[in-house]
Amino acid sequence: MTTNYSLTLMPRPGTWNWRHLAQRGALALLTTSLLMLDDWIQQWFTVANQADFELNYFAALLAFNLGLWLSGSRVFVTCILVLLGGMELVQLSHISYAGRPLDPVVLASLFSEFGDVREVALADFGDHVHVLFAVLIPYLAAWWLFMTYMRSDVRRWQRALGVMLVAAGLLSKPYRATYRDLNSFLPGPTRSGLHNSLNTFSFFLVHNVLRGSLHAAPAPVAAIAQPEVVPFASDARHVWLFVADSLRSQHLGIMGYERDTTPNLARRMEQGLVARHGVAAAVSTAASMPLILNAVREPGQLAQIRGLSTNLFKFAKEAGFKTYWISSQESKLLNDVGSRYVDVSITREDEPARFGRQGDEAILSLLREQAWAEKTFVVVLLRSTHAPYEANYAHARDRYARWPDSHDQPRAERQRNAYDNSVLYLDALLDRMLDEFDRLPGPRHLAITGDHGQLLGARGMWGHNVLEPEVADVPVLSWSRDAPESVSEPMRRAGWISHFEMSRWLANRLGHDVRSPSAIEGVHYVQGKNLYGANTFREVHEGASLEFSDVLPVGHSLPVRPYNPVRSLVAR
Repeated sequence: MTTNYSLTLMPRPGTWNWRHLAQRGALALLTTSLLMLDDWIQQWFTVANQADFELNYFAALLAFNLGLWLSGSRVFVTCILVLLGGMELVQLSHISYAGRPLDPVVLASLFSEFGDVREVALADFGDHVHVLFAVLIPYLAAWWLFMTYMRSDVRRWQRALGVMLVAAGLLSKPYRATYRDLNSFLPGPTRSGLHNSLNTFSFFLVHNVLRGSLHAAPAPVAAIAQPEVVPFASDARHVWLFVADSLRSQHLGIMGYERDTTPNLARRMEQGLVARHGVAAAVSTAASMPLILNAVREPGQLAQIRGLSTNLFKFAKEAGFKTYWISSQESKLLNDVGSRYVDVSITREDEPARFGRQGDEAILSLLREQAWAEKTFVVVLLRSTHAPYEANYAHARDRYARWPDSHDQPRAERQRNAYDNSVLYLDALLDRMLDEFDRLPGPRHLAITGDHGQLLGARGMWGHNVLEPEVADVPVLSWSRDAPESVSEPMRRAGWISHFEMSRWLANRLGHDVRSPSAIEGVHYVQGKNLYGANTFREVHEGASLEFSDVLPVGHSLPVRPYNPVRSLVAR
């Protein structure tokens, strides 16, 4: 009996022939393309995504994907894709909403201001739903390829090589963040979204997560002479400051806007209200409020802020005023504004039900409930013009939805209309608040401003937190009652009023003159939102229009010379 044996040549586990290598190369090329596809999909929906093809980045991402294929682990690959996809959802969502890539400073604010971000995201979800498709389609397709065609019979050296390639792609950026500053990690508009995400999240991981609680690097400090404070007698009885979040002067009728968004403030101008274009101290609430309430002029003056040497609440207490902070926003904004000198503090967290029911009108009812002291210094922080704009006047749409804001409108038109409606609502609310102020006896002085301006689609950008002229554009209004005309003269002068100049005017009403030895007439500064880290700023010059320098890091020699204007804000 003869037994025939047939021998089938099968590759040993871990043996890869040229055909296998070619297959893996083709699959790595395909998954690399898929991980770059999200930018191209988003570009079908918005011009804000300006990502271009970069050969060097494509080659690096190809090596990264080859490492994923060599790893031989479906669990490992799934975790990596979830990580990258999550970063891209955040990145492309920010591009869709704000019109620009996400940077580390803004990423930090997404966590610190999560409630605001969530509210805006839910209100405008329909405008940005394409982001889900842009990310999920290519990432799920890439995941399916890995799950279907990945080989687990890889040798140890191949698996080790694969993990090393992936680790190099993920850890090289955080390592660079340990010795490079923020400027090296700012996003590039024409870079791939994933490239920007790796930079942004890496810097955030190192400086906000790891170093934030251990050994945060000190912020740069500009070498500027400290301001001088000269006390004097003041007969003011009441000094109030109203700050409206995201209020931009170019959308106020009293500032020449084509729409009549401020009929009540126009009437108040007949009673002596002074209105001027202003220059914001910074581009976010958390940065502007410490600068305003500490009368800070130049960037990098953390010692002045934290030392409270020029703090308005402190000045008020020294002059015998009772001090108030009334805000429809969170109490964390009391950080570095001089809260130790605040006698009465009421925020959204103290009255959640009232603010949830009444919105900013709760501020009015709180003002009416106060038993005002003989001398008062009051700071009111409003939210009436903060995004989502339509939510601010939702309870009274019949009165304030003058311009159509339905979602069948194009985004740019709808957002502009909703913003103007919110300004109209703020105008009515301020009018009633001014009535409360005017009932007080004796010489009294009030200033109204925005903490920063707002981008409403200019050059494809939205929101704030960025050093653009529209974000520096705020109104500065002042109103003095039962006081000499000369008191209003500094606020009546031609030109623009910076937040520093407004703060100095308020400090004078509180009996303290703040003198900045380095001040230059017609030169102002707008700071970024990261006062306590690697901050940036722009120098602003008054001329026929406001002219802005390039974006510069704090620590740069001040004042900036030579001057290099890049964009004008408003012509007179």
